[in-house]
Amino acid sequence: MSTEDRRDLTAVCAAAQTGYVLQVIRDGDSQSLAEKELFGWPDWPEFPPAAAHAAGCELVMLGYMIWPDTVTPDSLIGWRRVPDEQAWSATIGSFQDLQTHGY
Repeated sequence: MSTEDRRDLTAVCAAAQTGYVLQVIRDGDSQSLAEKELFGWPDWPEFPPAAAHAAGCELVMLGYMIWPDTVTPDSLIGWRRVPDEQAWSATIGSFQDLQTHGY
């Protein structure tokens, strides 16, 4: 793998009938690389810090992690509300991507 800054993966936590659906997608591609239903989560528009943390933990179990430098004061532990959708998203990388960049 090259050392270029690869940030073409996004996690999306979208409202579903019961809870949320967590998907990992490559930018520009509509097919998900990983998907997990998150039952019993608060109804939209609630996405409290505990849910953001839990979604991050689910990502780790799928082999991904939120880029640490995307956790800013205007984000919710790296998650940002998706405009005009019932969803939150975060820029993520595989463990190897993050390790390559010193994280």
